[in-house]
Amino acid sequence: MDNLRNFVDGRIFLTDSPFRSAYFMVATVVGLVSAVIDVYLLFRHWQTLNVYIVLVLGILIGVQLVYQWVRTLRYYFNIRKLYTVKSEVEAKEGTPLDIALRIATGGLTDTLFYCYGMILVELITIGVLLTRLDGMR
Repeated sequence: MDNLRNFVDGRIFLTDSPFRSAYFMVATVVGLVSAVIDVYLLFRHWQTLNVYIVLVLGILIGVQLVYQWVRTLRYYFNIRKLYTVKSEVEAKEGTPLDIALRIATGGLTDTLFYCYGMILVELITIGVLLTRLDGMR
């Protein structure tokens, strides 16, 4: 625990906007790309898809992409609020609270990236399968 350089963007991530973090921005871009691919698949294969697939692609996956991002921002702001109200003793770098809050914010970004990455892989797989299905008809 002595090496604090491994944490996401150091203390900047806890004191400023999450949009100043390169890690958070990469996760956000992956989520945005996933949302664009989701909408593309809906429009590209609209004639092939049945109602249930449209519901899964359009509503369940699309809403999950937005919900996950909003939930991560809400948790981040709760952690940031806790970070700003800590006492002077806890304000030193390397204290247990400082380390715990850094781990929590890093975990939020990692989880967001993982969720978006898995959805992106699934959407690409679905797109490939739908393209083959269109070719068979």
